[in-house]
Amino acid sequence: MASAVPNIENIRHRISKARELMETKELLSHLLSLPDNRILPMFGVTQWTPQEVHKLKDRIFFDLTTELVRNGWNCNAACFGEGHRDTILMEMAKRGFSRSITRLLELGADADYNSQGYGTSTPLMCTSDQDIMKKLFYYGANPLAVNALGQTDFTYKILKGMMLSVRFYLYNTEKIPFQSLLNNYKDCVMSQSGIPYEPMYPLCLVPVVPPNSPYINILDKTLVNNMLRGHFLPFSSKALSYMLQERLTVWQYIKMCMRDHATVVPALTIAFIACMAKMESCRTPDDFAFIEYYIDKPLPREITPRETLSKAVFVYLLFSIAAFPPAQILRWLVLIGKLTRRVASWLDVAGEVPFRIANSLLASHRRGGNVMHELATLQSLLAMRINISDGFGEFRIPDELTDLFAGNVMVSSSDGIGLFEESAENSEDTPAVSRTRTVSLSTYQAFNRAKT
Repeated sequence: MASAVPNIENIRHRISKARELMETKELLSHLLSLPDNRILPMFGVTQWTPQEVHKLKDRIFFDLTTELVRNGWNCNAACFGEGHRDTILMEMAKRGFSRSITRLLELGADADYNSQGYGTSTPLMCTSDQDIMKKLFYYGANPLAVNALGQTDFTYKILKGMMLSVRFYLYNTEKIPFQSLLNNYKDCVMSQSGIPYEPMYPLCLVPVVPPNSPYINILDKTLVNNMLRGHFLPFSSKALSYMLQERLTVWQYIKMCMRDHATVVPALTIAFIACMAKMESCRTPDDFAFIEYYIDKPLPREITPRETLSKAVFVYLLFSIAAFPPAQILRWLVLIGKLTRRVASWLDVAGEVPFRIANSLLASHRRGGNVMHELATLQSLLAMRINISDGFGEFRIPDELTDLFAGNVMVSSSDGIGLFEESAENSEDTPAVSRTRTVSLSTYQAFNRAKT
């Protein structure tokens, strides 16, 4: 437990100058930038636990802003954040300081302030905490307010992948003009002004309204076509399985459009395999055959990357595929191996720029890597998951794959799926498979080469 309650006596002389905007701005900016081990002792707290830090800092800014306003400071002064456009309410919302936000709103802070910036331009956009969002709505925040890109808070958070905040709107449709929010989202995607940000690209969440709701779905061929032009795909089970017309789902339409492309789009390739991992109905033998056919298409003469690919997509692939049965993981390893070799040839032709990877959780100077590195890492970790060594040792064949070497084998081709007949007893490459159920990795790779 903390040994003391935070107090502001050490900076009382600076609080008395609250009417001087620059003095107050420098004070608050300085305190907001201090690490925990400096700001807490400054306010008389000498002992604390990690669990107490957030509450203690919230209490500090609660007391501090109260005293500043009492001494004449205008809490709606926009002098924080990038470009010095944000208010202190927005700064508190970014940090999740609930008590400080409540106090500022009681003291007259504008919940509907809009800096017209290109990102978090309203207090609503600055928070993903549903309780804080409720307070902001109670004090007059406008859900239809837009930033400089024309995005409402709902659209901004979908493109950012902030699903907990998006669910708040989905659960409160009776109190919020939800159809207008849906229409704004579609307008932003259609205008290409709101492509997914780094935490999601090349995937994009698309809200799908239940059949019996009073709202009109925005998902149609036009929206999907604009996503394909932007090199990203819708990413939710309901969106992929949504019926665009009779016997034509979004997933089937995506494959139809990609099949008609004369060239391959690297971002769409990564998005496609992520969607395959999302739903069982999207990873049929036909889907594997299709993507293997698609990556054999030539690259366009010029590749203009729309955005840096997100590392989160590859993390999602790892955890999703690792949960599959061993037989399915082996099939994925074959696909990833082919894609890795293909990406290596793409890098030789187009360079590294179109294949860059960004980790949105790291500082910009620490981001790096490319698609081939991520695929190679994914392949290695999945191989370890099913105990395939990196050398040429022996590994045990899962029971589900016994027929793969001993009987009829399903093989993929650009024309579809066919049967590859091979007897384990008569094959020179796979002797005694039926007796030991083991095979060397070199033999397995030779089999795959024969298959392709």
